[in-house]
Amino acid sequence: QKVDGDYVDPTMKLAALPVDMASDEKLESVEEAGEEAMETECVPLVHGETIVPGTDKCYLLTFDTDRWETTFPIDASNSAAIAFFAQHLLTEFEEDTHYLKLVSSGEDIDPVAEESGAHGEEEEEKKSKPWGKAIGASILINLVTLSGLIFAVPFISRIIKKSDPVFVYAGFASFAAGAILACAFFLLLFESTHLIATGWDEETDHIWRWGTMILFGLILPVIVEAFVGHIKPEDPDADKKTKSDVETDSEDFSDDESPFAAKTFSEKARLVFAICFGDFMHNLCDGFFVGAAFAGCSDSMAWGIAIATILHEIPQELSDYLILTGPQVGLSTLTALAINFATGLSVILGAIIVLAADVSDSATGLLLAFGGGVYLQIGCVECMPKMVNPALSPRRKLVCLLAFIVGAVLIGLVLLDHEHCIAEGDGHDDHGH
Repeated sequence: QKVDGDYVDPTMKLAALPVDMASDEKLESVEEAGEEAMETECVPLVHGETIVPGTDKCYLLTFDTDRWETTFPIDASNSAAIAFFAQHLLTEFEEDTHYLKLVSSGEDIDPVAEESGAHGEEEEEKKSKPWGKAIGASILINLVTLSGLIFAVPFISRIIKKSDPVFVYAGFASFAAGAILACAFFLLLFESTHLIATGWDEETDHIWRWGTMILFGLILPVIVEAFVGHIKPEDPDADKKTKSDVETDSEDFSDDESPFAAKTFSEKARLVFAICFGDFMHNLCDGFFVGAAFAGCSDSMAWGIAIATILHEIPQELSDYLILTGPQVGLSTLTALAINFATGLSVILGAIIVLAADVSDSATGLLLAFGGGVYLQIGCVECMPKMVNPALSPRRKLVCLLAFIVGAVLIGLVLLDHEHCIAEGDGHDDHGH
């Protein structure tokens, strides 16, 4: 039958093997013969033509697009039972009628034994997993975490040092806000909605889980700051800035009043945690997608996803680097690069997890929503306030706005056409028997 107005596939390969009894053991015993039959040249059949069970015989059922239902009679007169091997699960072709009926009475016929899944032994399936390609692509993605080295180039470094640090940092923070928030909305939060929906039937169950994970990700960095502040109370005089910490051309703010003043230890802990955890979760989910693509999609599709991931990682990693090395955190270049590289290793971990075990789409969606909440914290709380710093002139604020747009567009141009292919649950490459 047509489902939602169309056949699942215009054709389907089918093998029908005569057997002496219907049982799980008998189905298992003829599985190899059925697989071999599916590999032979198939005989085309159209609406109304009869399927005659036989060994080493494959039929190519061609569905009539002008009919809502295409029927193929089965000659079972010489068979005690029949073992069917099909390119699709036959239930995929059910709209409102069972796929197999007794002609004389119209009674539904249900299978005594059945299996579904890709043909081949489990051991062969494990061997066929594309470990090399998936891990290789993940390593390439992780190397992007070192893109902050561009700011160590003397020419670029000198330009930054000669510029007004308030304006330079505001511009970088604006770029970071655009890239990180675009990443949250275009990838993490958007992808999480339909992935979470695969795990529960009720819409209410989708919404409260999605919203709770976002809110938890949003508030967790604040919890970390409060916890660290409680464990290590701040000395009021310990973290006061000196002129050597951050110099500014603006005379409107003293060092202690500057919105770019160095953070206390607990504030730094919150910011570093937010960046590290958000980056870890984002790269972990990228690893899930890349691993699933290589496991269940064509090489061209999988490499396309890997390349798109690399492109959207570049502005994101630059953003993370700029925040970590800025005056609020004040990490050295080497330390910031090491943190970015270490958190980026989760992309490899994600690929390994997907290839080694079945991770449900709903669990991936919850992780994405949680990481999206963390990224909202970074973009809205830490970065965007720099765009409206009173020390900036209206013209410089417009430049910051442009930097925000550039950061968002660099992510958006890639992700608007960024197809994630998840091997699990596709169904079109499955075989039923």
